[in-house]
Amino acid sequence: MRNRGRISKVGWAMVAVASWVGCGGGAEGAVKRADAEFNPATAANAFLPIDELNPAVAQIFTVGFDGRLEEFQLVITDGESADDGVVRITVQPAPGGVIDPDPNASLIDPILVDTSTLPAVLVEEFTTFDIGDEPGRDVLVGDQLALVVEFVSRATSVDNDAIVRVLGRLTGTYAGGNGATGALGVAFTNNTDDYFFRTFVLVSTSN
Repeated sequence: MRNRGRISKVGWAMVAVASWVGCGGGAEGAVKRADAEFNPATAANAFLPIDELNPAVAQIFTVGFDGRLEEFQLVITDGESADDGVVRITVQPAPGGVIDPDPNASLIDPILVDTSTLPAVLVEEFTTFDIGDEPGRDVLVGDQLALVVEFVSRATSVDNDAIVRVLGRLTGTYAGGNGATGALGVAFTNNTDDYFFRTFVLVSTSN
């Protein structure tokens, strides 16, 4: 499918090296900087499923740099279902911590993910999603956005188990936002959990 090549796996130990890299193929005079993140040393103890009954999981975050949203990372794994399936990832506005449920409000084109391409069940490994050179991804310090992972379809309906799990921490400590559940098109409900994530912004180096 169209977006399958946009996904690459990054182990926990490798994430730190991505904090500062030059912008390859992007606008001249810009660098990619690690921005918002929730990446504690403690292991995951929240494993929210995505299936027909739990259609979406989100993580609200606060932008730390003016620039262009370039990529993000989530700890998202294949579910325990014998089925493969498809999930959709969007970046929704979340002013004041309230997620805009309109899928057309996404800052990026939706990314469709074949669950068979994700790490095995409950593996604590970041997966990187490259946004690419899309319009409308300009962000400002203080903007609140949400990374939303939503159920789309199940391959054969052989069971009702989760096709994806999003990993994080119960009663998370990320100060710039929090986790939520819901579905695009329906109001989300915030909770006190946070899900492991990192975002990267292209920041201009010109004065």
